[in-house]
Amino acid sequence: MQSTASLEQILLDHLRQLPPDKQQEVLDFAEFLRQKLLSPSKPASGLSLQDLASLPLSQRHQALAPFIADTAEDFKTDPALTEFSALDSEDWEFPNDEP
Repeated sequence: MQSTASLEQILLDHLRQLPPDKQQEVLDFAEFLRQKLLSPSKPASGLSLQDLASLPLSQRHQALAPFIADTAEDFKTDPALTEFSALDSEDWEFPNDEP
């Protein structure tokens, strides 16, 4: 295994070779990993997706409720997920639109 100093140097060398937009992606990912380490881990529901799907709707909602706020926050703050807000909806057709 390499020392911390040499790992940092390798990362810096590689980072300097990337264009600015890719450097930003690396920074975003590093921040994501740092936040993941700093934030207390939340208990998992313990159920597989198949188990969740087999539950009655009310029980499914109870099992997923603790995760809804975090998921909504992810969609507001995670750059990979906020891209969806940039989609142009002017050209979309909606069922109740008048011609």
